[in-house]
Amino acid sequence: MFKIKDVNFEIVHSYLDAFISNQENKLIFGLHITGKSKKDVFLEYEPTVHSDVLLKINVNEIKKWNNISNKIIEWENYPEDETAPPSALLYVFEHEFIYNCKIKFKEINGEMFININALCDVNFDEEYSRRLPLEIETKIEFEGIYFGKGTNEKECIERIKQYLPEEKLIYVKNKYDVSLLIPNNRNVESNRLIMGY
Repeated sequence: MFKIKDVNFEIVHSYLDAFISNQENKLIFGLHITGKSKKDVFLEYEPTVHSDVLLKINVNEIKKWNNISNKIIEWENYPEDETAPPSALLYVFEHEFIYNCKIKFKEINGEMFININALCDVNFDEEYSRRLPLEIETKIEFEGIYFGKGTNEKECIERIKQYLPEEKLIYVKNKYDVSLLIPNNRNVESNRLIMGY
């Protein structure tokens, strides 16, 4: 489910990615969910919820990525600093912060689901303008961890051990020559980090 007020969208993709912040010594998860209109409202648009810094994980806090199950992330107002976590943007016509937000992760039968309840501004017309309810509930995948260019396999594996010591990961590079570790159960051909999305 991806819903803005009374408009439902088909979910095109939903995934988490991550990177290691050397400055903060944390593993930082980002979020990407894109929908496609199923009716005339917003027909030519693909609303996207995006966060570069959604969840920060400390060293030895979890063993595998799906240990984020049952974590709850909340914030009320627009952040004064857009780099201050947690925060997320909704893009329909332009990027707008979502607010009064509550995000929950839950694992069911070995699959991770995300539930988002928030308010958003779309500024489409009088009916679809400000303080619109945003609801998302969907299965979500973990696509992997970015390490940047020039990082070899040994360095990547060494750096991730203190954050995801039990995760089975494989080393790859995407089309931009950026080093990645991706879960070994993910399809390499369809992995969005490899494709460079």
